[in-house]
Amino acid sequence: MSKLLVITYPDTSLGFNLAGVEVKEVQEGEDITAVLNDIVKTGGYGLLAIEEKLLTKVDEGILKRIRKTGIPVIVPINTPKSWHSEVEMESYIARLIRRAIGYQVKIKR
Repeated sequence: MSKLLVITYPDTSLGFNLAGVEVKEVQEGEDITAVLNDIVKTGGYGLLAIEEKLLTKVDEGILKRIRKTGIPVIVPINTPKSWHSEVEMESYIARLIRRAIGYQVKIKR
């Protein structure tokens, strides 16, 4: 059975851990090519949610190999570094919901 793995920064890993998702923490700017190579060799993961900025440093060869096989599926995510205000957080969540369901949702308090 395939599993989900989230590759993200230590600051944002707690939320994924609380949701019961397996998380691999990496530092900002780290090259995760070796991590992806290990994942592809061992298998077991069907979906990888990876911080978008981390994907920019990954060797193109491994990404082509993953795309060719189709597994694991890589979903780039972009978690905010910090919440400056409640309004910013609500705006971010509303945008995520709109992308997911295709409708604008107004969040009421």
